[in-house]
Amino acid sequence: MHLLRYLASARSAAALLVIAALALPVQGQPSNNTTPLEPSVLAQKVDSLLEQGLLSTGFQGVVIERIKDHRVLYTRNPDRVFLPASNNKLITCGPALMLLGPDYVWKTRVGQTGPVDADGVLHGDLVLRGGGDPILTAAELDRLASDVASAGIRVVTGALLYDDTFFDSQRLGDAWTWDDESYYYSAQISALNCNENLVSVQVLPGKRVGARPTVSVSPLRDYLSISNSAMTAKPGTKSTISVERARGANRLIITGVIPLDLNNTDWPNVPVTVEDPSRFTAQVFASALGRHSVKVARTPSPSPPRQGPVTPVAEHVSIPLSGMLARLNKPSDNLIAECLLKTTGAERKQVGSSYMGWMAGRELFGTIGMDLSRVWQADGSGLSRVNFVSPRNMVTLLAHLYHQPAFHVFYDSLPIAGVDGSLAGRMKGTRAANN
Repeated sequence: MHLLRYLASARSAAALLVIAALALPVQGQPSNNTTPLEPSVLAQKVDSLLEQGLLSTGFQGVVIERIKDHRVLYTRNPDRVFLPASNNKLITCGPALMLLGPDYVWKTRVGQTGPVDADGVLHGDLVLRGGGDPILTAAELDRLASDVASAGIRVVTGALLYDDTFFDSQRLGDAWTWDDESYYYSAQISALNCNENLVSVQVLPGKRVGARPTVSVSPLRDYLSISNSAMTAKPGTKSTISVERARGANRLIITGVIPLDLNNTDWPNVPVTVEDPSRFTAQVFASALGRHSVKVARTPSPSPPRQGPVTPVAEHVSIPLSGMLARLNKPSDNLIAECLLKTTGAERKQVGSSYMGWMAGRELFGTIGMDLSRVWQADGSGLSRVNFVSPRNMVTLLAHLYHQPAFHVFYDSLPIAGVDGSLAGRMKGTRAANN
């Protein structure tokens, strides 16, 4: 059959860019699609769809191109720019895959700044150095702490220093919405991340009507203070519990009412972002050191800019980029996308910032024929309101990716309509399902 590439955008200025995965089958794989329509018939059908219902009041951009000979079969506003939303992640992933390679890994290292004597006393500091791993977990930090203990360190006379300088200090993306900051999809960005820079909060009713609900926080309860003005209400009352974080502070605000008969299976844990994720990660690691009987004299603090030599003690290596892309694209994970963009900047431009990640990608885009006046990337995830891209540019990027040796890595990372990730509940029972 003729292979098609399709990109459409709709819904006014905040248009949604849609890539039909069925138009990009993996090379060598059979497709279950029917014979493609002639261009004139195809144009009539697309025009008809875009003139129906709410779409008729919107502004759409569409490019349909045959991939085997690059023949353009249909266009509508192909060079206008649209807000890509989470499809901005494709603009992040494409350059990262080509510039870093599918085998790229992130490393989190522990080092020491002084000697260790026969009694296991480290005369110096312990240093936790982040490499930008976006999915580092508390369990993995615990294993690092176990490795420190296995290295013979029992007492640290100095401090636990944390080094997050692989990335810049900008924790939020440009033009992110301020009132989203406590929600999981707006987690702060750091080269030292733990638990995707979220705590899990569970609220359960108190022991009697009128009592304060109980609040549990993991993986580190003491990192946030809790302001709890919520109340336990009589059985059968509708729950109105709200869990938020005060802006710019590590303080949870719990409000509303919760029925006495609600149990932990009725009320899921709520993910909430933390302020200063580097310090959060360091404190999770400090807690793990304590569990492995490693005593540190001073509390965690940032590593000084001009630190002396550091001797390696332990290291955690992430999954490769090939696996990370699936963790990013299937659920549309914002923090992974942000860390990936900054990693591209750090590795290709020696500055771990979103801007330098974009500059590295922009140089690549210029070499593959994209119109640089019609694409701009302010963040990695698409949360920013100042990203823009034209449909033709997106199709050009997808076409280039299709012919890359690692295309299957990109393709396999995308959600499948009606099956998994961000498309699990969409397009079921249609011809797009399972693509």
